[in-house]
Amino acid sequence: MSKLSRMFVGQGSMLAAGFAGLVGAVGLLVAVTMTSCELAESSARARRTSERADKKPVVVKDAPPSRGSVRAGGEPEMRVRILTGVDTVRLGSSVPLLVGQGDPRGATLPTLKDQPATEPRATGAITVTLKGGQWTVVDASGVRNFPSANAMVFMPPDSAADSTTITVNGNPYPGALRLSARSDLRDTAFDVVEFVGIEEYLGGVVAKEMLAGWPAAAYQAQAVAARSYALQERDRSIRLKQAFDVESSDRDQVYSGASASPVVIQAVRATRGIVLMDGPDLLRAYFSSTCGGRTASAKDTWPTGPGYEFNLAGPIQTSARAWACEDSPLYRWTVERPKGELVQRLKLFGEKNQLAIRRLRDLTAIEPMAQTEGGRPSRFKIIEPGGAWYQLSAEELRVASNTSANSAALPTAAPAAPTLASATSTTGVPRGSTIQLPDITRATRVNSSDFAVEERGDKVIYTGRGFGHGVGLCQYCARGFAARGEDWRTMIERFYPGARIVKQY
Repeated sequence: MSKLSRMFVGQGSMLAAGFAGLVGAVGLLVAVTMTSCELAESSARARRTSERADKKPVVVKDAPPSRGSVRAGGEPEMRVRILTGVDTVRLGSSVPLLVGQGDPRGATLPTLKDQPATEPRATGAITVTLKGGQWTVVDASGVRNFPSANAMVFMPPDSAADSTTITVNGNPYPGALRLSARSDLRDTAFDVVEFVGIEEYLGGVVAKEMLAGWPAAAYQAQAVAARSYALQERDRSIRLKQAFDVESSDRDQVYSGASASPVVIQAVRATRGIVLMDGPDLLRAYFSSTCGGRTASAKDTWPTGPGYEFNLAGPIQTSARAWACEDSPLYRWTVERPKGELVQRLKLFGEKNQLAIRRLRDLTAIEPMAQTEGGRPSRFKIIEPGGAWYQLSAEELRVASNTSANSAALPTAAPAAPTLASATSTTGVPRGSTIQLPDITRATRVNSSDFAVEERGDKVIYTGRGFGHGVGLCQYCARGFAARGEDWRTMIERFYPGARIVKQY
C-alpha cells in the first residue's frame, strides 16, 4: 500500500510517551560546553525537575488510538512535539510533500473545491497558519484552505521517505508532521508533532544531549539510556491517551531533528533496540550532565504516588559508585543571590505549587534535613525569623531557587493558584501587583540539588557540586569512563545497578 493510501485510509496509530529537570565557564571552549550542556542537563533534567508538569493530556479530535505504531523490524514509532502553541510555521522539502488531514497513520482526505481527492502536494516554501476556523497553506502553487476541525498532515511520498527530511522553521526533521489546533490556548494556536522512528529520533537526541567529539562509548551509553527513557514515557503516554509522546525540549530529551554526525549515528545503530528493564517494566533511565561525585535517588527527587511508581525502581536510586566527571565546568560551583530576591522566588514557587512556603516572610537560614547514603542532601529546612520553618526536597529547592513567572508548576501540586503577578493575598503581595525578578543566568543559576547554603548579611551563597539532578547516568562521567577505555555496557551497569539489559527489537 502506498504511503498516501496509508496516510488517508490506513489503520495503525502513533504512540505516546513524555514527561519530565535541568542543565559558568572560562574561555570560549567552556562557553560552548555549557551551552550544549544546558540542553543535555535539561532533558533528563526537566523531566527530573518538574516531571512534565505541563504535559497535561492535550487531546486532539484525531488523536491516534492508544496503541503504538511500529515500523518494519519492530522499531517503535514516536510522536515528538517539536513546536507548542505557535501561530505560524514554515515548512520545506526537496520533494513535493503529500498534504492531508487527520493523522499520518490514518488520515482522511478533505473535500477540496480546487483539486481532486487524490494526492494533493505542497511544493517549495510552505507557510501554514490557522485563523477563522480554517487552515491556510501557502506554497508555490498558491493558497489553499482546509477546515480546522481536523489536524493537517505533511509527509514525503514513499519513494523519497528514506532520503527526505522536512524542514520546520529551517531545521530538518526526518519524519511526517501533524499540525493540531490548540483552541485551549487561542484560536490561532497549534502544535507541531513529528512522527518518527525511535532510532532516527535517538540520533538527534544523542547529538544534542552530548557534546561533539566525545568518545563513541559515551554516545552508546547515552543512546541506551535515552531509548529506555523514551519508550517508558511512550508507554505511559499511551495509557494516558495523550496526543504526543515526548517533548523535543528539556522537558523530556533535547531534540532538534536529524543528526548529521556519523559517530552519533553509528553509536545509535550499535545499540539498536537495546533498553533497560526493571523486572518486567521498562526503566525510566534518567540522566543528567554532572553528578559531582554523589548520586541522587529518583524517589527523593520526583513524585512516587499513583502514576509515578516508576520512580521507586531500584536501579535509579542512589548508590555508591566511582565517578569521572572532574573535567566538567560545573564539577564544583558557587552562586551568590540577594536574599530578598531569593525569598520572592521561594514564595512564587510555593504559590505556583500551593505549598506552605508561599507564606515565607523572610529568610534566616537554609539547612539540610536529610541526605542520601553518599552524603548528598535530599531535603532542606527553610527557616524564617522567629524559628518557623518550611521544608522542600533538594530538587524542589533547586527549582524554587531558579523559579520565575514562566516556570511550570510541579506535577505534585494541587490545582493551580493565581501567580503573584496576577492576584493573591497569601504572600502579602497586593492584588494586581507584579514582582520583577531578574532573569536566571549561568552566573546566578543554582546548577544542581547538591549544595550547601550560607547567609551573609543580605546575600545568600550556594556552594555546590554537579549540574542536574544526579539520578542515573552522568554524562561527564560517561565521557571520562569512555576515555579510560570502558565500553557502554560496563558504564550502564554502573549507572543503573540491577537493571536488565534487553534487546527489545
